[in-house]
Amino acid sequence: MKPKLHYYNPGHETAALQGTANYTPPANVQKMLGELALLPVWYADKGDYVYTEKNVQPNFLSLLPEEIRPEVTIVSKEALHLHASSFPEMQAAPWGLSLQSTKFYKNLISRYNVTIELPVWKDDYIRLTGRQTGAACFKKIGQLLPDASFPSFPLFFSKLPDIEAWLYEHTGASVIKTPYSSSGRGLLWLDDGTLKDKDRNWIKGALKKQGSVSIEPVLDASLNFAMEFFINEQGNVRYEGLSVFETSPKGAYRGNRLMAQEDLENVVSFSIGKALFQQVKEAAAEAIREIYAGYSGYIGIDMLVYKTTKGQNALHPCIEVNMRYTMGMVAIKLVEKYIHPDAKGIFNLLYDVEPEIVANAHRKNQKEYPLTFKDGKLRSGYLSLCPVTKQTHYIAYVIIQ
Repeated sequence: MKPKLHYYNPGHETAALQGTANYTPPANVQKMLGELALLPVWYADKGDYVYTEKNVQPNFLSLLPEEIRPEVTIVSKEALHLHASSFPEMQAAPWGLSLQSTKFYKNLISRYNVTIELPVWKDDYIRLTGRQTGAACFKKIGQLLPDASFPSFPLFFSKLPDIEAWLYEHTGASVIKTPYSSSGRGLLWLDDGTLKDKDRNWIKGALKKQGSVSIEPVLDASLNFAMEFFINEQGNVRYEGLSVFETSPKGAYRGNRLMAQEDLENVVSFSIGKALFQQVKEAAAEAIREIYAGYSGYIGIDMLVYKTTKGQNALHPCIEVNMRYTMGMVAIKLVEKYIHPDAKGIFNLLYDVEPEIVANAHRKNQKEYPLTFKDGKLRSGYLSLCPVTKQTHYIAYVIIQ
């Protein structure tokens, strides 16, 4: 099998919506792309390659403790310019597939004369990436589990008056979502049915850019988790594992719990029961098999345990579907490859507008949580997963205790 050339391209959903190879991510996404470019080294397979635009800290891997040093090769533009003829034939492995990411690989091929096997882009992937398809996946799971009690399906609107009419008839908090967004982005939270001018402007902008928005009631969340899958072009679906993660009160991703899969399943099963957990896992796999047929890649389905008005636990089996690599898959691979089975910890992705705060926190954590190892795996300590410099705004790290 050919080694993969990984490329971290966050903001994939918006790029897919544009349907053009010339999409340019906003400045904050470009900064994330640059500063977390080496994140794929932690989920890449042995012998793979990971691309970074800038040759920042080329000795990053060699400075890592030998016990947790990924056996991959970091590739920069400089390395390709000097040694392109020495690279083997590779497979393109972007974080998320879009025409923009395909163009990125095509540029490497033409500029450096390297051989890269490209995935086939299909226009239908635009539809599959949107929340409408996620809602279809939710409905399919509901059809497969008719006896389960799930919340109402999200509704989609393309006109502001229709949105206002719906809000007028419904009490309680609601959340409006743009169809092409994820990880807590593209959300408008409403405490009641009253729209302020800034809310109307937000909705008008969203409708102009994306054509529609969805609305659903806000649930009293108590546990966020995701089931991660892989589907190939033949329609075979493989369950990759469970991801339990934390979010801000407004739904922004904060980080993942790091522990053995059995322990994670116990956390979820304690809230919803083992029987429902297994039923939802099987139904989610069947929904992916039917709805995402023809696509090859990773798919994560975010789910939610919430409290009903009677204080009982209930399940939302499909908050959103991510048709790409996810931070949950990063967490799964970290535990599988580098963290001791007895260890537990957190994987966090954080941002600060002040680089000095990031650098100081990095140094403080290094002192407070020194690395220790057991049986060749990380047993405790702090580890930054990407280089941290004086200019770093985004930091991805683990703390094992």
